[in-house]
Amino acid sequence: MNKAQRSADDAPSILGFAILQLLSRMPASGYDLKDRFQSSLGRGWHAYDTQIYRELKRLEAAGFTAGEIVKGRSGPQRRLYTITDRGLDALREWLCSPIDFSKTKEEFLLRIWTLELFPPGEAEEFLVRARHEWHSQLQHQQASLRTLNDSYGDVDEGSSDVFARQLGIELTIALTKARLKWIERALKVLAARAAASGPESH
Repeated sequence: MNKAQRSADDAPSILGFAILQLLSRMPASGYDLKDRFQSSLGRGWHAYDTQIYRELKRLEAAGFTAGEIVKGRSGPQRRLYTITDRGLDALREWLCSPIDFSKTKEEFLLRIWTLELFPPGEAEEFLVRARHEWHSQLQHQQASLRTLNDSYGDVDEGSSDVFARQLGIELTIALTKARLKWIERALKVLAARAAASGPESH
């Protein structure tokens, strides 16, 4: 299936491609996908449960996935989704397509453009909360990488079957560390500005 055969309306959304990425590794139910979005791949794309289930229906209707009812191990039946050849073709085409970095969305970056509009003391609290959250994420990321390295070998050894996941987590760790370093700088700048403006600014 080439680009000419697949219309823009028919193509998966970004969330759809994220789901196809997960299904390319192994079949999964909607519940499985929800859990996986909260772990490794979820660091790259957040999605609500309703969005995931809605996108799964759309992907199956378009022929990018195939679903079948299977018996649950210890519960009710569930629908298990598998990526189809068409879905794999679409995923590979998307992976090789250029990214429009100008359309990247990030609420945190949007907010810091106007730190001066925060009420006195609120900007510092905002940054401290972000620091706490990212520090917690960093610990989780590092633990995930250690688990993969212990199970599959270090990515530099060249024999790991999950090297893409390892490299992805390494990038996430590097970005998180950079964010934490930036927050420390921003807090110092805010402290210096507060000291220079005097007590009347508080």
